[in-house]
Formats: sequence, structure tokens, C-alpha cells
Amino acid sequence: MAVRYYGVDVGGQNAADVTIGTATGSKDVELAVDDTNLTAGSITKRQFVQIALEAIAQAVEEDAGM
Repeated sequence: MAVRYYGVDVGGQNAADVTIGTATGSKDVELAVDDTNLTAGSITKRQFVQIALEAIAQAVEEDAGM
């Protein structure tokens, strides 16, 4: 896998509202995940992504420009 795009429009609140694809879905909020460098270490790619998402969520909370 290379890049996966996760997208949701304003109002989406659960997994059923999220599109997942190999190209942009032109959603209101979109996240691109490139997992080609996520093979090191003993934790899975999914765990790497979940840790990164926690960091992103924290940065959004602290972003005064939002």
C-alpha cells in the first residue's frame, strides 16, 4: 500500500461517514496516510497511525488559528 485517503464531510460523526480510497475524495476534512515507511519496530502500521492521529488531535486542540 502507498497512500490512503480518509475523508469526511462536515456533519460526519462515525466510521460509516468516512470514505477511504487511493485518491482524494474531495471531502471537507481529509487525511492522507502514506504507510510505506511504517514497517520498522515491533508495533503494527495501524498502531503507528493511531499514535500519529493522537498527536494530530492534540495539535488541533492547541491550534489557536482554528
